[in-house]
Amino acid sequence: MKRVARIILDLLEVHLPAIVVFILFFSMFAQVVLRYFFRHPSPEFFEISSYTFVWAVLLGVALANRYRNHIKFDILYNKFPRKVRLVLDIFFDSFFNILLIISLYPIVKQALWYRIIRSEVLEIPWAYLVMCLPLTMVLIVIHNSGFIVKNLSELFKRKTSEGEKS
Repeated sequence: MKRVARIILDLLEVHLPAIVVFILFFSMFAQVVLRYFFRHPSPEFFEISSYTFVWAVLLGVALANRYRNHIKFDILYNKFPRKVRLVLDIFFDSFFNILLIISLYPIVKQALWYRIIRSEVLEIPWAYLVMCLPLTMVLIVIHNSGFIVKNLSELFKRKTSEGEKS
């Protein structure tokens, strides 16, 4: 079960963004070639690059959260003892998860409403553009929940004496 979950997360956070970034790169390259060499700009490629840019950024947020590589101002945080940092991490991860879970339903509802609006050139429903936000939110909740469990287990781990095996 854990292996299947890891494969799904890898698909959503590593492989899908790689495909999205490739499509973004290709569409931007095609725009440059068409605009500057053939003097014929392509609104289709512009639209594709706009969609893929949003997806790449938001999926990148989820991936950065997975590895805890997001921007932090941690000068004061690093001065605290490990147990205090664990408590702070648990508190803020829990708080952020609660906020994401509370806002998930209205955001999904709004995103599904956007299916009636279509993009101007390719007529792709906007729901496909905005569904990356709830997906990112779910991925962040999954990872934060894992961090909370890990931090709680470390916080309440019993100290072993020298005679006991750890």
